[in-house]
Amino acid sequence: MEWLLYASAALVAAAFLLLSVYIARTLIVLQETLRRLAAAVSHADEQVQTVAKEVTQLLHTANSIAGDVQNKAEKLNHAVEAVNEIGGTVRSLNRALRQTAAALSARAGQGQEKWAKALRWANVLLDIWEKWREREQLRKKEGVPNGEK
Repeated sequence: MEWLLYASAALVAAAFLLLSVYIARTLIVLQETLRRLAAAVSHADEQVQTVAKEVTQLLHTANSIAGDVQNKAEKLNHAVEAVNEIGGTVRSLNRALRQTAAALSARAGQGQEKWAKALRWANVLLDIWEKWREREQLRKKEGVPNGEK
């Protein structure tokens, strides 16, 4: 029975050896995986640092653009206010022109009556003169001097 004890001890030693070999191989694979993981984390850290720098530059650029847009918006507000004032001035000018035109039209209406009377009298005088001329020409043809018959 002693050989059974040696056989068991040999079997236990072989199992321990086999277990040690598998544990060693697992630790070697784990060590390689940890190395790769450390390299990946290092690479990811470098990329994060690069992205952080780019984001910082982008934020500075965005802030600069926002300030420029704000300045231009303020200038545009001044321009809009100036255009609004010009519009008010044009409206005031139009109102003044309408009032002046209405006043001139009213005065012209008053003067128009006077002109109409003057034109009527002028027409009457022209008619009288034409009639007088016709009579004079008729008298010259008939040979009557100075309106005597």
